[in-house]
Amino acid sequence: MKDVNIKVYDKQTYETHDDTKETEFQGQLAFRNDSVYITYKDDEMSVTTIIKTKKGVVSVKRLGALKGNLEFDTERTHTTIYYTPYGEMEIQIITKKCEVYILEKGIKIYIDYKILMQGKPISDNIYMIVAN
Repeated sequence: MKDVNIKVYDKQTYETHDDTKETEFQGQLAFRNDSVYITYKDDEMSVTTIIKTKKGVVSVKRLGALKGNLEFDTERTHTTIYYTPYGEMEIQIITKKCEVYILEKGIKIYIDYKILMQGKPISDNIYMIVAN
């Protein structure tokens, strides 16, 4: 496990507007067996994020003020309960693109996905993480 700088780019496109956020964190990167792990803490939001990649599937686990287990897999839709300060929501994730690039000093993950609630589209999303 090594200490890394983590850049997170997050964009949500809704019917009426877009939200874009770019943040940086200090965290850890580890390569174990066929998996890659990225861990970081967002002190401002009191959330720890653990990202795992394995064979083209990316799992994102959030603990703290936001809780959830998200899975990005282009082969299947993922349904999960996402816990927010406003309550819990059942969401479906349809992953359009999920790419993992091993870099000379780290990793880049690019995910393009759609969120649905009760079968209705909520947002189109881009989630990109660079850890090096």
